[in-house]
Amino acid sequence: MSDAVKTAPEADDPMARDARAPTRRERWRRIKGPAIFSAAALAVIWVALPRVPPAWGVHFGTPYLTFFSLAALGAAAFFVLLNWGPTRQPGTVLGTFASIVFVYVATVGGMVAFGYWYYPQFETPAAAATTTSAAEGAAEKRGREIFLRPAFNCFACHTIETLGIRGGQRGPDLSDAGKQAELRKPGMPAEDYLRESILDPWACLTPLPSSGLAECQAAADPAKTFPQLMPPAFKDRMSASELSDLIAFLRSLRGTKKHDGKHG
Repeated sequence: MSDAVKTAPEADDPMARDARAPTRRERWRRIKGPAIFSAAALAVIWVALPRVPPAWGVHFGTPYLTFFSLAALGAAAFFVLLNWGPTRQPGTVLGTFASIVFVYVATVGGMVAFGYWYYPQFETPAAAATTTSAAEGAAEKRGREIFLRPAFNCFACHTIETLGIRGGQRGPDLSDAGKQAELRKPGMPAEDYLRESILDPWACLTPLPSSGLAECQAAADPAKTFPQLMPPAFKDRMSASELSDLIAFLRSLRGTKKHDGKHG
């Protein structure tokens, strides 16, 4: 009688259930929700986001997709830990404080490190992107400095990939701006077209690379042209000499890679 009362089946003891190794079905039950969420999130990130129309003015490159993926996987891992069951807590106040600091440094520090590696597109491009070649003339050098000047903020919307200048994606990549300017308006010199595109950007809209068009378009078309986001009043903000130098710099861009740096 005493033996029957003294012991209970192990299956009815919560402590015993926690101590034994979980079965495969129990493990799957714990990670099922986060696993489904991760698969769905990664599908949206890597399949849907790259299909966002360029006319929307946003572009999700590999660094952004990687960052979003890490964030989704981190969120899923958090919920896996919540479902995993009891975990041993720090035994002292110092241990608890150290755990909090570790989690904070790991999460926030990881995001800061990623942002530093990618370099925010709305910051002035890194100094490595400002190195000039021996063939670059004085006017072109001054024009490059104007392009990178925060007062004009050209790099907020434009990238020059061949020079390692990683800027915004809302406007066209200017890597071959000089070559493309010769094709935009037949009969108009490239220098005149570049001047018009800066001072009167609505006069002719730049075609999207995916449109297959070389000539600029007189009317906006979300399927064929970049959205018109050029700020007005450049004529009042930029002196005639600064404008001439900027045009000389853009005129020199022919699509030839001159910079192999990682950051821009």
